[in-house]
Amino acid sequence: MTNQQTINIRGGRLMDPLTGRNGRMADIHIATGQVRAVVDSGNDLPNADIELDATNCIVSPGLVDLHVHLREPGREESETIETGSRAAALGGFTAIVAMPNTEPAQDSRIVVEFVRAQGERAGLCEVVPAGCITLGRAGEALAPYDELRDAGVRLFTDDGNGVQDPLLMRRALEYVRQFDGVIAQHAQDPKLTVDAQMNEGIVSARLGLRGWPAVAEEAIIARDILLASHVKSRLHI
Repeated sequence: MTNQQTINIRGGRLMDPLTGRNGRMADIHIATGQVRAVVDSGNDLPNADIELDATNCIVSPGLVDLHVHLREPGREESETIETGSRAAALGGFTAIVAMPNTEPAQDSRIVVEFVRAQGERAGLCEVVPAGCITLGRAGEALAPYDELRDAGVRLFTDDGNGVQDPLLMRRALEYVRQFDGVIAQHAQDPKLTVDAQMNEGIVSARLGLRGWPAVAEEAIIARDILLASHVKSRLHI
């Protein structure tokens, strides 16, 4: 399908929270890549190049997954950008954000551009690369934000590794503020979760298993909310 082709989707159950049109049986006409008409099922639509029967299906805007591990480059035996994109498309996702815990990590323009190019080559959904907050996700030195920004990155995360150094976190928030970027923090103080096996509470105590306390996450979240408020930057937990 191309944006030049017109499409009619008939007989589906429409779910569109933005307009509040949820649950009605509807027919939809799409032209130049945009929805041009929505009518109750059975009513007239303009003729179209492609007719799709959506009986017993839900028709909705494309879903977006903000946290996807595509593994490529470096761990292609687990997943590739193509196989991950295929799974996303089958599930109704039209855009996915590729986490940077790859090998090498997505802390340079060349790796980010590789990930984006592989997504475009697969051609199944939009693949949006996230950049690292710190080099190699190691939490010791900031990634090259100017380089990553020029490569189109707007979301930065050390996915799976929390930034423990508060000064480093402050500097990261200050850098991305300059171009309306977002820092996404993995909220965990690892010293409070050493060898944790389950959520800390009555059950962990009764079973004799080392617990993961909620405060291990809450402490980092509270700190970073204060930092983001102080420098007036955007933070995603």
